[in-house]
Amino acid sequence: MGLGRAHIAPLLGELESEHPDLRIDLELSHLPVHVAGSAFDFSVRVGRLPDSRLHWRMLHRNRRVVCASPQYVSRRGVPRTLDDLARHDCIVLRENDADYALWRFGTEDDPVTVRVDGALTTNDGDVAVDWCRAGRGLVMRSLWQVAPLLDDGSLVRVLPGLPTPRSDIVAVFPEPGPLHRRIGDTIDHLARGLERRLPAIT
Repeated sequence: MGLGRAHIAPLLGELESEHPDLRIDLELSHLPVHVAGSAFDFSVRVGRLPDSRLHWRMLHRNRRVVCASPQYVSRRGVPRTLDDLARHDCIVLRENDADYALWRFGTEDDPVTVRVDGALTTNDGDVAVDWCRAGRGLVMRSLWQVAPLLDDGSLVRVLPGLPTPRSDIVAVFPEPGPLHRRIGDTIDHLARGLERRLPAIT
């Protein structure tokens, strides 16, 4: 929802202004949209694709990182290891049907999961980040969202030396092979726009 509001919607608005005959229907959802058999040409997702049969194209590389506000760090200290997370208030984001109290670290080949806990849980990433900025706890969020807050000092990165798995932004479509030109051009526009708007991630 947050990515759709902050970036996908403005980029689609740009595209429509350049191509007035284009008709765009954008539906925002917390849940993955199953494009096969639907009226949608493609969907945009953040994170791992659980179904290997899905066909997709990379829009922008992304990672999730752990953040805290300077006030929280001043009051509670900085966790130095994954074990330290058990002694901290962690803001939990409830997404899709996954075990939302698990934070993932490591690499794709060597993953590590840590169960976290805290008084605050939400299904809205913007709310989770707002709670974090207010000093209510640690949050694990995508760099596409928190990079500006890290840059201006509103948040600080926690456990920066620990790798986190990629959580890329991808376009998902139902069929393999060449896309209709209008769909391919729309996906190209989103990829170029996200590259312009978001930080580069390795």
